[in-house]
Amino acid sequence: MVVLIIFISFAGTLLILQQVKGLRRPKALFEENQQLKTQLSMLEERVRTLERIATDKKSNLKETIDSLYLNP
Repeated sequence: MVVLIIFISFAGTLLILQQVKGLRRPKALFEENQQLKTQLSMLEERVRTLERIATDKKSNLKETIDSLYLNP
């Protein structure tokens, strides 16, 4: 009887821990998603800048490159 109570307690504890772990996961996924969105925005801005450099007249090229070093 004591063994049965211990087994049920142990099984219940495992089930509760799995539920708590499952509740935390969406929050972690949300945070990771936000970080990836931020990183994507930064990369898109860099690509826009590189496209502008590639298509701009050469007279503006030096100024644009210099501004990139001043504003990383």
